[in-house]
Amino acid sequence: MEKGHRHELIDNFSKYRIGLDDMFAFKCRGCGNCCKNREDIMLTSRDLNNIAAVLRMAHNEVIEKYCEVYIGQDSRIPIVRLMPKGVNKACPLLVNDRCLVHSHKPAVCALFPLGRVVASEEAPEEMGLGKPGEIEYVLTHAPCGAHRTKQKVRTWLEKANLPVRDEFFINWNKTLFALMTTMQKYEKDDAVTDIAIEMLRSGIFIALYTDYDIQREFYPQFEDNADKILNILATLEQHRGGDNY
Repeated sequence: MEKGHRHELIDNFSKYRIGLDDMFAFKCRGCGNCCKNREDIMLTSRDLNNIAAVLRMAHNEVIEKYCEVYIGQDSRIPIVRLMPKGVNKACPLLVNDRCLVHSHKPAVCALFPLGRVVASEEAPEEMGLGKPGEIEYVLTHAPCGAHRTKQKVRTWLEKANLPVRDEFFINWNKTLFALMTTMQKYEKDDAVTDIAIEMLRSGIFIALYTDYDIQREFYPQFEDNADKILNILATLEQHRGGDNY
């Protein structure tokens, strides 16, 4: 989805919301159309770890070959997305209309045409995004595929090998929100130097995306990395008010 469409989904959440036991009609035909004209496939650290494991590449190599890293316009933290290629802006992992990592493709791809969101503790109730810390699902428009076969959202998650309560996804969003809030505040603080901001961003990038060993279980590594970077930021907060950073 384009950024504007994502914002529309949030702004009109109740219109698109779908429950775990609600039915929707969709069947993938393997046409590859949902992998084209896409500039919005942002990767989580789990997505990147899965791709690295399937392709037997280091995380940095995957990023260098297939991705773009940029600073989020709103979040102000590093974001990794799959870099589209060619005139049809195809996913770089799409070869001959087949996904190179189909068995472990990014969650946003595996969920299509569903999307999901987690409300933060600070989300205003009027946004209607559901209970904080709980995953809610939305049904997006799917111009491709067949629309005769119906299944429950719960069944679709099982096929995508994604748990109903995806602890990683919940923790990922909680971590991003904490990092986003801190970086937004630091960018507005004249006491925090540009060099310090760049050093913090570098640390966030490493902790979120590259400091992983595909030979070890992923989630404990993510928890350790998230704790480390959040603890560093918490320590900085305790020492604010002294010398410039």
